[in-house]
Amino acid sequence: MSNPLRKDTVAQMSDKVFAAFQSLTLKSTGIELGASKKAMLLTRFNRRLKALKLSTFEEYLALVSTPDHPERTEFIDTVTTNLTYFFREPHHFEVMQKDVFAGILTRSEASKPVRLWSAGCSSGQEPYSMAITAIESGLAAKCQVKILCTDIHSKMVRQTEQGIYSRDELRGLSADQQSKWFKQNANGRWESDSALRSLLLCKQLNLFGPWPVRPGVDVIMCRNVLIYFDQERQTKIIHGFAGVQKSGAHLFIGHSETMSGCDKYYRRVDNTVYERI
Repeated sequence: MSNPLRKDTVAQMSDKVFAAFQSLTLKSTGIELGASKKAMLLTRFNRRLKALKLSTFEEYLALVSTPDHPERTEFIDTVTTNLTYFFREPHHFEVMQKDVFAGILTRSEASKPVRLWSAGCSSGQEPYSMAITAIESGLAAKCQVKILCTDIHSKMVRQTEQGIYSRDELRGLSADQQSKWFKQNANGRWESDSALRSLLLCKQLNLFGPWPVRPGVDVIMCRNVLIYFDQERQTKIIHGFAGVQKSGAHLFIGHSETMSGCDKYYRRVDNTVYERI
């Protein structure tokens, strides 16, 4: 039987074990962990060792290498990084409102659903920004809008569904938007308006697993996600997006990302904004 770590004890990770974690992370999520991430894993996994009363990373590796073990979800949550805020890269939301949503309104019948997808929704600030934009642009008043929110991180999906944030997590909202769309609850946290939550459909999703997404998605936001993958995996994801979008639909990516090799599917219409051909 292993001796659990004392509260002040830090387990050490050999290069061999780190390489095994790198391999498992790549297989499970498609994310390539560089050597610079070893210190991050050391800190994060030490917390899991203490929580599970384990003493070595070899023991933890054995647990998470079992596909059906409940700790596998915690492992995936631990290796994924989430940094987001409301209306991040505000230029995208200006284009969304003035060009994309305005275009949908001019050619869409009120009975036709408008389908948006936040692919890599993190803790929800992105899809809630999309929801606010859909309502403030008038799109949600004239069309049935539904925003699919997906992320590989299960806790992030739950937070998105709940729509409850600390004051710091409201970063990016104007004072008017904060007072209009978020109310402080009895616990001192800020809860999103039900009008926003009603537009969201939240699901955990690994972009390298099956996609429960029907064709006909009007807008996809997948920002600062592709940078974690190699070129082959990036192209696979973009091909997948093309498969669920029709001509005239739009794809938004992060400002540090590219669409190399995907010219037959999308054409650039603005800075990191692409239209399905």
